[in-house]
Amino acid sequence: MKVKKKITKKKLKQPDEFISFTERSYLFIGEHIKKISVGAILVLVLILSFFLFRMWDQRKEDEANQKFMLALEAYQMVSSPYREGSPADYKKTLEGFEEVIKTYSRTSSAKSSLIYKGGIHLRLGEFDEAINAYDTFLRKAGKEKLYQLFALEGLGYAHEGKKDYEKAVKAYQEIIKLGEKYHWAGAHLNMARCYEKLGKNDEALENYRTFLKVSPKSLSTNSVLRKVSFFEK
Repeated sequence: MKVKKKITKKKLKQPDEFISFTERSYLFIGEHIKKISVGAILVLVLILSFFLFRMWDQRKEDEANQKFMLALEAYQMVSSPYREGSPADYKKTLEGFEEVIKTYSRTSSAKSSLIYKGGIHLRLGEFDEAINAYDTFLRKAGKEKLYQLFALEGLGYAHEGKKDYEKAVKAYQEIIKLGEKYHWAGAHLNMARCYEKLGKNDEALENYRTFLKVSPKSLSTNSVLRKVSFFEK
């Protein structure tokens, strides 16, 4: 036989836990309604601002890419193997890349434009301007190894153009540090040439030998073998 549980007056007087919690919640909201409203509005503003920035940023990227592609097309016409452009042609082409760099500095197209800007200055023998373009790119490059290789190689050539062979060697050494082995042969050959100019024959010989190990079937192999033979005498 079931025994009915007796509810005492004391228990009846005790508040229901759910009702108490609900009442406290309403009281809390009532007391802090202004702060809660302001906080909610701030969150909405932040979310909206984020999406608007993303839309604006993407629009800038698209505009920059269009300008970059036009500059690249002009560059390819000037640097065609069938028709070598004049210095004036290259200067004109340079303006397109410089516009992208100046107007859309935060975009990926601006970074790519710095590589081409450096290359054009290098071709024109404007070594200081080339160095500045490559250095600026390398500061912004992040983890883009392929473009870093192009920039470091161009930077080395620009320093060689100024006969600053020590700085050229440092640029080529950075290529080795990137770990992309398919570029090591060229880097070692360039370093060997610079060391030879500096009169550091042991370092030159070491890099010529390394070049032959890395790229034994290169078009430059025969000339490098003659270099090695000369330094080994």
